[in-house]
Amino acid sequence: MKRNIRALTAFLLLLVHFTRAQSLSGTVIDSAGGQPIQGAVVYLPELKLGATTDSKGSFIMNSIPNGTYEMEVQILGYATLNQKVTIKNNEPCTCNCKMCISSFSTSEVIITALGNITNTQRSPVPVTIISHQTLLENTSSTVIDAIALQPGISMTTEGVGTTKPEINGLGFNRVLVLLDGERQEDFEWGDDHGILIDPYAVHNVEIIRGPASLQYGASAEAGVISFKSEPFAESGTVQGSLLSEYQTNNGLIGNSEDIGGNTNGLVWNIRASNEEAHDYSNSKDGYVWGSAWKQENARLTLGVNKSWGYSRLSVSALYRRIQVPTGNRDSASGKFLFNVPLSTGQIYPTRANFLAYDPTAASDKILEEYQTWWQTSINAGKGKIGIDIGYTESVHYDIDTGSVGRANFDVHDIPYSLKYQVTGEKTGIQLTTGINGTYEFESNLARAPAPYIANYEIPNYTDFQSGAYAILQKDFKRLTLSGGIRYDWSNFIGQAMYLTNPNTQEQAQASATTPGAVLQFNGFNNTYTGGSGSIGASYQLPGTGYVKLNLAKSYRAPAINELTSNGLNIGSNAFQLGNINLKAEEGYQADLAFGNNGKNVSFEVDGFYNYINNFIFADRLSAKSGGDSILLGFPAYQFLSNVAIIAGVSGYFNIHPADTKWLELDNGFTYIYSYLPNQTDSTRHIPWTPAPRLTSELKIKFTDRGNAVLKGAYIKFGLAKYWAQNNIYSALYTELPSAPYTLYNAGIGTNFVNPATKRVICSLFINCTNLTDVAYADHLNLAQYFLAYNGRGVTVTQQNQGVYNMGRNIGIKLIFPIGGHKASEVKS
Repeated sequence: MKRNIRALTAFLLLLVHFTRAQSLSGTVIDSAGGQPIQGAVVYLPELKLGATTDSKGSFIMNSIPNGTYEMEVQILGYATLNQKVTIKNNEPCTCNCKMCISSFSTSEVIITALGNITNTQRSPVPVTIISHQTLLENTSSTVIDAIALQPGISMTTEGVGTTKPEINGLGFNRVLVLLDGERQEDFEWGDDHGILIDPYAVHNVEIIRGPASLQYGASAEAGVISFKSEPFAESGTVQGSLLSEYQTNNGLIGNSEDIGGNTNGLVWNIRASNEEAHDYSNSKDGYVWGSAWKQENARLTLGVNKSWGYSRLSVSALYRRIQVPTGNRDSASGKFLFNVPLSTGQIYPTRANFLAYDPTAASDKILEEYQTWWQTSINAGKGKIGIDIGYTESVHYDIDTGSVGRANFDVHDIPYSLKYQVTGEKTGIQLTTGINGTYEFESNLARAPAPYIANYEIPNYTDFQSGAYAILQKDFKRLTLSGGIRYDWSNFIGQAMYLTNPNTQEQAQASATTPGAVLQFNGFNNTYTGGSGSIGASYQLPGTGYVKLNLAKSYRAPAINELTSNGLNIGSNAFQLGNINLKAEEGYQADLAFGNNGKNVSFEVDGFYNYINNFIFADRLSAKSGGDSILLGFPAYQFLSNVAIIAGVSGYFNIHPADTKWLELDNGFTYIYSYLPNQTDSTRHIPWTPAPRLTSELKIKFTDRGNAVLKGAYIKFGLAKYWAQNNIYSALYTELPSAPYTLYNAGIGTNFVNPATKRVICSLFINCTNLTDVAYADHLNLAQYFLAYNGRGVTVTQQNQGVYNMGRNIGIKLIFPIGGHKASEVKS
């Protein structure tokens, strides 16, 4: 056995050291005058490898695996260029590129999240791309907060640090979140668990706005949000950055350091980040007690690029401790109260408490995430085989005013994927086929000691999901056709659980034979199967216009909380009851889009219609059913299903005059309507449908001059207009109508450059959100329903009774590059 291991190790070392990958080199010039373009970023998204052109417009990338790749060339002031390149054994590849002047550079960006690699204009499914520069320019607290103003995207919140995404009005288990291709299965079913991704580790984002269960399985019924980490360093270099951030409203302090290298096909990157914030404030509530949080993250990536393909290993550890506002107030004064008086007898938080960077003084959570992700792509004949496997451990502790857990559990996930991709030499048809899925197992941890009551909301369970799929795509001169099918199988096995002394301080797990034991969860074994499919086309109209149409069938099996919940969800301030008889959801969606990428104007309008059978949602129980009599007045909800219809329109309209390169006006809008057929007036709309929204941003870009110290400077002004949302699920005050409001924003930014070396010394971004300090509650702010008087939960009957969103906030970021980035390398 030892001899075999040594032989395998030696073989792998030979692969690394003696299988040479080839180089990709070339020049980038202006298409009109033929002058070389310095500072253009040449990038291969599939490999996360890039290079920057020098003063002669030349670039080179070494150690590129054999194969055909989509290459992307970008620089501010020119239209993005996409081009196919082919790398062969012993044949260095030369590629010369001509770029056209344009002040709008992100019209046809390459996307990788759809299975077959394509670009945004040819994709039949609506796709949103968020660039690195956009992320840097804006102020946010989480990765979801950073993308929530994009057309068709919104987010639910339970405080500044707890955010979950929605796509076209659907969220939670229906939206799949990825980081570098790895599924983020971190309690995605709970509204009180934010997405556990370090925002500083995200370089850019791809969002599929529509059913993507064909490629990814049941969790992608509404779409996919694919976060991408920073590209690897350029060949033969070591590069990185130091970032520091401060936000004025909640005193957020953030720091992140990353460093990476690329030598002879060996690539690596290390990142470490930390954030902490005290309670946030607004003009209605003052400081909101129970909204402080802190987060720490470390991530290491190692990889190798050789002629046979590439392999990468990523490991990370994230720790988040976050308070959850309960809305507990004094019934007479309306002041926030501690849930439990301090040992000194203090019952009201003081200013010192509000401003403390200490998320342990109120009800809070500890969330830990440990991930390992191994991705390998191997050339196989004319195609490629992709093998991905990972492991994630997500640990959850609910804390109650101190350091004692109430609901503690541990979730383990093993995601896997085996994929084969090939393009026919004669037909040009791209085939992607494979299997993927995940194996998940969960266990409740040790009970909380007295005086706290242990809470068991879900049982110990296993969930095995697997699916097989095939996707075909064919590009003609103007037409792109794409389609595929998938079949999914999933098996839920839940263990029976018995408790002794239920709903008392001595409540604990017990065996079925323990005297006085009461059944908390029935054992179950549920299997779900279903098919998905899609067929779509995009057509490039004469000129610069295009049109898209996609028809898709989606599938989603019920989640564990929907099937089995039987306890208080502490973070949601609600008692939830599952329904073991729920059936899998099946959706039928049509997407139609029309767009144009012109010299002066770019726009896209997307319309969709989604019909879902067995749509699952939580219905509030009446007091007669025990809804308001359980656990000190917390409301109770029962999961049920119904037919649901969701339709809407979203889009953007960007004005970028070719003759006025210093000016850009970007507008976006979202309107979504939901409907539950055969229901009463108070129950005819899907809960938590986002309010209609219009965003607009005017950006003025200052002209770079010679040897000036400031390069890439800009100033911008924006607004976000939200209309009232009156189409609500109003039964038993499940939802309340939301009031309209308008938020104004402003920002500035620049790069400080050494005039002699042309190298960036640092980059500065200052952005102010909610400039006029408007008091508002977003319709998807679930904390507006959190209200308790002297510790007893109260039903919110008017929007102004609950907790409001954050007030005015000014964010300041400083970024110091390591490794000698030039000013022209800053990517828009």
